Amino acid sequence: MLIDSHCHIPHKRYEVIVDEVINQAKEVGVAKLINVGTSILENKKVLEVSGRYENVYSTVGIYPHEEIGKSIEELSLSLEGNLNSSKKIVAIGECGIDVSDLGGGRNLEEQKKIFEMQVNLAISSGLPLMIHNRNGDDTVLEILNKYKDKKLRGIAHCFSSTWEVAQKFLDLGFYLSFSGMITYPSRKDLFEIVQKVPDNRIVFETDAPYLPPQGHRGEVNYPKYVKIVAEKASQIKQKPFEETSRMSFENTCRIFNL
Repeated sequence: MLIDSHCHIPHKRYEVIVDEVINQAKEVGVAKLINVGTSILENKKVLEVSGRYENVYSTVGIYPHEEIGKSIEELSLSLEGNLNSSKKIVAIGECGIDVSDLGGGRNLEEQKKIFEMQVNLAISSGLPLMIHNRNGDDTVLEILNKYKDKKLRGIAHCFSSTWEVAQKFLDLGFYLSFSGMITYPSRKDLFEIVQKVPDNRIVFETDAPYLPPQGHRGEVNYPKYVKIVAEKASQIKQKPFEETSRMSFENTCRIFNL
């Protein structure tokens, strides 16, 4: 069995209905899905989906460049309202730091404030964090270290940095999640991390509909493709697929308290 620890459904990129997305995943052994919120509207949508499907769970959060113009107080109240409305929320996020040259987003100082608000919410609610990190290793780790004595835990989603950074996340008690990027010929640098990460700290994801694995590049990604990620990780770790899928399933259940 497998769990897709990070996907986004429903999404406008999907040409099939949510039923089909979930059933296709079940057919290849993906027993559970973690459906990730990124904004006030998306949080509402993921909660609607998890309310309809027994095997789908939700996270609620504010992505670094979403809900620009709203105050931290407004965003905090919205997330607290989500937490009070559903028992199927298993994490806060995705939230974190996103540094890029795309333009139009929040500056770093604003991102840090919104991230830290969600760190505090995760601590107060007893939920793990789903961390988004693009070009923000030092900032993310600096903030997490401030709370290392507060029983903070979570997942570094779509991990794509160095082994040195991976060790720092692991030292803080976090899990590392690997996506279809480990199947890309251009990302063989990730093999070292997959090989070295402890078996009890590794989970797999698709980030569907984004980041399709090799063989599906240029297409829409689906939760069913988490099997491809797990198969590649099995090759890298030189373990039987059944062992790799079992450990990732158990790890995902543990961190999300499923």
